[in-house]
Amino acid sequence: MTTKRPNILMLSIDALRADRTGLHGYARNTTPRLDALAAQSLVCDEHTATTAFTQPSLPSMLTSSYPLSHGGYDRGARGRPSTVFETLSKSGYRVKLLSTFPWVNRLYGYGAGVESEQLLFAVNALVGVASQTMASTLMLHRDGEVSLDDMLETVRPLLLEMYDNLDTYCDERLARRDIDRKAFAHERLVRDGYSYTKIKQIVARHRTAMSKDLRAYLDENIKERPNERNWISLEWRFARHPQALARHIVKRLTANIIAPLAPSHARLMEYECKRYVDGHALANNVINMVTSHDGDQPFFIWTHFFDTHVPYTPGTGPHWQRTAKDHLQALGYPRDIDLGIGVKKRPENDAEWETWRALYDASIHYVDQEIGRILDALEQIGRADDTLVVITSDHGEELGEHGDVSHHFRLYEHNLRVPLMFRGPDIAPARIGGLTSHLDLAPSIAALVNVPPDPSWAGEGITSTSVGSRNHVLAEAFHGGNCVFQHRPPYIAVRTATTKYLWKEFLDPTDKYSPATPELYHYRDDPDEQNNLYRPDHPELPQLDRIIARRLAGIEEISDSRIEKAFGRIGEKAVAEIRKPAGTAKLTDTGK
Repeated sequence: MTTKRPNILMLSIDALRADRTGLHGYARNTTPRLDALAAQSLVCDEHTATTAFTQPSLPSMLTSSYPLSHGGYDRGARGRPSTVFETLSKSGYRVKLLSTFPWVNRLYGYGAGVESEQLLFAVNALVGVASQTMASTLMLHRDGEVSLDDMLETVRPLLLEMYDNLDTYCDERLARRDIDRKAFAHERLVRDGYSYTKIKQIVARHRTAMSKDLRAYLDENIKERPNERNWISLEWRFARHPQALARHIVKRLTANIIAPLAPSHARLMEYECKRYVDGHALANNVINMVTSHDGDQPFFIWTHFFDTHVPYTPGTGPHWQRTAKDHLQALGYPRDIDLGIGVKKRPENDAEWETWRALYDASIHYVDQEIGRILDALEQIGRADDTLVVITSDHGEELGEHGDVSHHFRLYEHNLRVPLMFRGPDIAPARIGGLTSHLDLAPSIAALVNVPPDPSWAGEGITSTSVGSRNHVLAEAFHGGNCVFQHRPPYIAVRTATTKYLWKEFLDPTDKYSPATPELYHYRDDPDEQNNLYRPDHPELPQLDRIIARRLAGIEEISDSRIEKAFGRIGEKAVAEIRKPAGTAKLTDTGK
């Protein structure tokens, strides 16, 4: 069957660095299937994320808007331009989501235009979302920087939303119980064994206590920085079905007993089930959606693979510890690598760093294999020639280049440069060397299937002349926590054809690794960004400062005085140019 417009299959891969893929020059064969796909695709060679972690990256990708625009990234897609889902739905696409990330689903403003969606994350993740969106406010209040009234005003709606979302999630798990057992038998969705009826009862008790006295509730329940493992989650640790509860207790006791003698084995017991939905199970469900699609309307299917996220657990669950050895061997690493290193918080010596990087590579190889199965299925059912396949990542990953692991908010190239490719009907394979960013993802998809873009989208199609003449792209974030614009320093990066400039208003107190001063790198000669060339009189600085000042002037929560204090005359000029009158104009600087 052919359709008037091609189907769209968009697969994003968490934390996939471009420089660890074969299509971007990596020596190890981590991505044989993606490399083959790239030979048939439009490939963006200089593509960067707009930020360094998933929470703000995906709304930027899916709504073509900057992370710190529209009130910041705490609210998901709400208040932002239309999602790519809604835009394509209006043009006849049947949009289907396998939502593995708790921030991107109908609970956070992504429901418009979506025909069907599965919530495929563990229940504790919703507590993590609520914790993240109020953590900075709570800590600032405890430090005396945010008033009690302001703190309570911020926290109250977030808690009410969390309770509502937990109820919705539990209802979905109860309704999908038989489906989950068949499709995700070895995932946490099933293996945690929670009684979602009991969790709903716990949520109801917390809602009642919070409604009676919010301040007393916070004092009693949130005594430290909240996260998905403390606070309300602690109360439902034992709200499990009997067999699952027994399994949980035995595993915990056994791990505690053997930890002194075999710490690595004890750590691996904790990750018998992966933290996120396993790539093999996810690929199976994508294949089922593709092969079962019927009707005259084209599909848009999106999901997000998490196997490349820490902790690194390459291989098929529940036997990933066995199959991981095959992925290591395929890349030239020893089969007997200690898999327990990959589930530590961070490496502790040079040997562990090497193991850490090897397990990251093996995780990439595993996801590549699973995406290959999806591509094979498209071929087998005759849909490869009428489907636009989009592959990208939300951000990159730090592997110790600047002293840290994972992707903790810092805007270095290893955290920003990611793959982006499009293969589909009437697309001639080519490599695009211009500067592209995640702002361009949604507009490019729309352009390639001949759908009008949302006029509020900030990016452009990757084949447009404006992208070809672009002289810089931007990335931005706060250093963790929620978007408290008045109390937290924005971190902004400017990337030109040869230069990378990292600027921060001041060093966030939670940032333990970044230098306090700006950083300037010529990344063509210094791809790992080790030689900081910054000096106050560097000749490239005025133009780079002007770009950042203009971007800040487009964020209405950043006051004129802060911009002028940071950049002097350059800041004053940016405020005058962008805010006419002050505080009313909004800039989205895409480097055109």
